[in-house]
Amino acid sequence: MENYKRSKEWLKLSFNNLEKVIAFYKIKEYDACVFRIQLSIEQFQKSLLFLLGFQIRKTHEPSKILDSLIYNDQIQVKKQILDKFKKLTKLAKVIEKEETSTRYGIIRNNKLISPKKLYDKTKAIEFLNILVKFLIVIKEILINISEFSNQIKILDKSISKIRLLIEE
Repeated sequence: MENYKRSKEWLKLSFNNLEKVIAFYKIKEYDACVFRIQLSIEQFQKSLLFLLGFQIRKTHEPSKILDSLIYNDQIQVKKQILDKFKKLTKLAKVIEKEETSTRYGIIRNNKLISPKKLYDKTKAIEFLNILVKFLIVIKEILINISEFSNQIKILDKSISKIRLLIEE
């Protein structure tokens, strides 16, 4: 199916960014780590949208699209899956509200505060914890689709690696 293929392509991008999340955290580049968390969460959501057969335009807030599916009576999706989407979008919105500050920083009191100053180890760990919860829900959604068995294995490894980072 074309939607499975496209979904897997987005998952591959997401997994690549998860590796970067881990690498940046290990070298104490916490701002880059948080940016990659944000990017991977966005890509995972896009993967789900393609899995459902939706063709989407460029967006940095796919949680809004998933939300619209959750509350659309015309779309037939099992309540159990919709509940998982609700969990995902709630977690995703935490990092999405950071908007472009993960890349460009913010202006506060007429001064530019760089991402490096905004995102320290504590903030990175906060977002890593959200990421782990998010990945667990992604796994719960994909686990019953046999075509995604390899992706489930990668998710498991990624979750384990990220948990180890948090525990250090």
